[in-house]
Amino acid sequence: MSVKRVNLQRFSVFEEADFEFSPGINVFIGANSTGKTHIMKLLYSLLKVCEVAQKDHLSSREKIEEMMAQKLLGVFKPERVGRLVQRGRGRNSSSVKLAYNDEELQLVISSLNKITLEYDRLPDPVSALYLPAHEFLSIYEGFISAYTQRETSFDETFYDLSLALNALPLRGPRLSELGDLIMPLEKAIVGKVVQENGRFYVRLPEGKFEAHLVSEGFRKIAGLIYLISNGSLTQNGILFWDEPEANLNPRLVVLLVQTLRVLAQHGVQIFLATHDYLLSQELSLLAEYPSETPLRFFALHRPKRGAGVVVEAGNSLVDIENNPILDEFAAHYERERDLFHAGV
Repeated sequence: MSVKRVNLQRFSVFEEADFEFSPGINVFIGANSTGKTHIMKLLYSLLKVCEVAQKDHLSSREKIEEMMAQKLLGVFKPERVGRLVQRGRGRNSSSVKLAYNDEELQLVISSLNKITLEYDRLPDPVSALYLPAHEFLSIYEGFISAYTQRETSFDETFYDLSLALNALPLRGPRLSELGDLIMPLEKAIVGKVVQENGRFYVRLPEGKFEAHLVSEGFRKIAGLIYLISNGSLTQNGILFWDEPEANLNPRLVVLLVQTLRVLAQHGVQIFLATHDYLLSQELSLLAEYPSETPLRFFALHRPKRGAGVVVEAGNSLVDIENNPILDEFAAHYERERDLFHAGV
């Protein structure tokens, strides 16, 4: 079960774009403001609405369209849903065509805030999880209550994540099956994560510490451990992760790549956005030296200022011409060379 492809027309920064996805790991790279987070949030919103509509046995297209509008507003936080339509003169609309397994769905958003969904049958429900760049364990305490009772600037992916973390850990055989995912992560931080009275703790050799007292990189890994152990990251599920490398040292980045590889082998389809040289290169090695992990890279760039974003795809970074991460590293070494020769 996986997202196969999506076509965008006049959505956000995309004038027209096609994405053909891998059932394994999909990596988005590109400069800031090229739509990496937007494409992931869009896919996540579509899948979550389909998941809830199927689980609640909703048959009214009108109610599902209303739910879609509310989800897009909650996830993207625009003033109105029509703001997601690419700017232009007069009235306009955007179109999103999603292919998931053997089902297809089309979403049309008008600049007048009207949502239209076209489908023969909604895709089967799938467990989709969105992880923001910032760790969440230190924010979790009291978040569900605060989000539902007060206005907040946090988007709805944080609320959905808090609900996922609220689930209790699995027990017995189901948890044992996840051991090959959990143990390397626990070994890396030399600890275990627990939730007690609505607060997260990490048990380290020095003792049990509140999540707030543990480094942010360790909190990020601990959060991933808990989401695996409570079944939120399930086989045949879909994971969206924005800048997973944020606040991780290089050793943990390498471990993260191996964890993503094992997750993909367990049937989890993964979408991630990154600006990190080491993470992107380590992922590319999985494709360049076959590891039975299907990958797809997408480089997003603007040919010129004010133009729509163009999508370049490849099975590894070797196939990508517009790679701003590699370009800037090459520029760094050129600056170093120039400084060295100037000093000599």
